[in-house]
Amino acid sequence: MKSDRGMALILALLVLSFLTVIGSALLTTVAIDLWIGDNYKSSTQNLYLTEAGIDQARELLRTSTSTPSQLLAAAAGADGQLLNSSDPAALLASDDKPIVDSPGQPVGHVYVWLRNDSADGISNTTDTNGVLRLLSFGQIGTTKKVIEVVVQKGKFPALPGVDIQTDSRLTTVAGLDGLVASITMNATDRFNPVVGAAQPITNYGGPTNYRVVIVNGDVMLGPGTGYGILLVRGALTVAENFTWSGLILIIGKGTLTWNTGTTGVVHGGVFVAQTLAPDGSRLSSPGNVPPDLGPATIFYDAAAIKAANQTFPYNPIAIVER
Repeated sequence: MKSDRGMALILALLVLSFLTVIGSALLTTVAIDLWIGDNYKSSTQNLYLTEAGIDQARELLRTSTSTPSQLLAAAAGADGQLLNSSDPAALLASDDKPIVDSPGQPVGHVYVWLRNDSADGISNTTDTNGVLRLLSFGQIGTTKKVIEVVVQKGKFPALPGVDIQTDSRLTTVAGLDGLVASITMNATDRFNPVVGAAQPITNYGGPTNYRVVIVNGDVMLGPGTGYGILLVRGALTVAENFTWSGLILIIGKGTLTWNTGTTGVVHGGVFVAQTLAPDGSRLSSPGNVPPDLGPATIFYDAAAIKAANQTFPYNPIAIVER
């Protein structure tokens, strides 16, 4: 019996040691899970933050009164050169001017750099094709995220007879339908007149309020003054004299008529295309349209067309995450 003395203490110490090991393992597992969860949370938050930087920059590009070339020149800084590095430290040390989130953010920070994507591959601060690059760098704690997005200004293509080349989207029913869908998505006003009735449009928008209206049916235009883009899917009848600054698009039934004695003045452009048959069915190819533009005086106005297109955003066409 003397040889068994202290056995209970040894067993107790063994059990205690075993429980200590199990407890340490469980504690380590919990700590790792918390660390993984925290990293995942920070990573997700940082992704959203970096994407928000891109969205903020796209909106600033859309609403800016400066041209893309002017914005590129401002972003280039004193040396007039845009740094092509994708390293955040190098970018922060350069004189390129980033778009920064508001100060005092408690969670993280995001910086967005503007770059050119010129058609000739050479121009640094001169926009030649309406395509720009946005490099967004977000940071929350030690977590970093970089997203590079190529964006293109959404707009109605240059009108035939104005530009040297006609946009292919203007020559097919599918291309025209795509333009109609894009305009509809960004429309500020939509009207759906009942069959047999026409939507009256008189004074619309203003010099500082260019709007986009789509009418899924017929329209009676005038009297009045309008500003923006008018997209008519049915027949457009000029009821009384009008003046319009921007674009008048008749894409669908492609019918334009004038009441006797009416006239119209357009500062911008007019485009007519028939993609729908009289019964409303979709044509396989654009029909022949003999528009009656005789009573209209059309002054091609690039500034008015640009103002009309301002509602459309810069759309992402390529995205790279790092």
